[in-house]
Amino acid sequence: MAVPQVARPHLERLAETCEDTIHLGILDGESALYLDKIPGRRRVEISSRVGERQPVWSTGLGKALILDLSEARWRDFYRVGEARGAHPPRDLDTWLSRMRDYASRGVAFDHEENEPEVRCVAAPIRDASGAIVAGLSVSSTAQYMDAARMEQLTDEVRATALTISRALGWSG
Repeated sequence: MAVPQVARPHLERLAETCEDTIHLGILDGESALYLDKIPGRRRVEISSRVGERQPVWSTGLGKALILDLSEARWRDFYRVGEARGAHPPRDLDTWLSRMRDYASRGVAFDHEENEPEVRCVAAPIRDASGAIVAGLSVSSTAQYMDAARMEQLTDEVRATALTISRALGWSG
């Protein structure tokens, strides 16, 4: 089944409840490839575009796509990654610590690492085998996405990813 078609109605429901920009993407080589985008209803524009590739290490979506990989592979993605305006500064040890936490929670964050003032909450989408085949994210500006709101969205983002995964045949 085509992930974008299966995911779209669930992404639309998520967009309706959170009012922020929703992304769907896949791992494409060493990048996160955006397959779908639903603009938010707030007075902000997230600069991403469908068909665009973004660094894995700095985007919430990209991090969600690699949660099941080994730490050695995480290091590889970190090495090739370049953010457009990294903030806070890149630090491998801090990044790896965050990745370990994300992997244990099944959710990943972007703390303005890819774009200044843009934050997101992301989760992996799995196929029938349990493999991560895509990811989704909720993105907004720091004005609307403080740390408390990021935590608040975690359950909803994970639940949406789980619903899509089940529609793709995952039973876990």
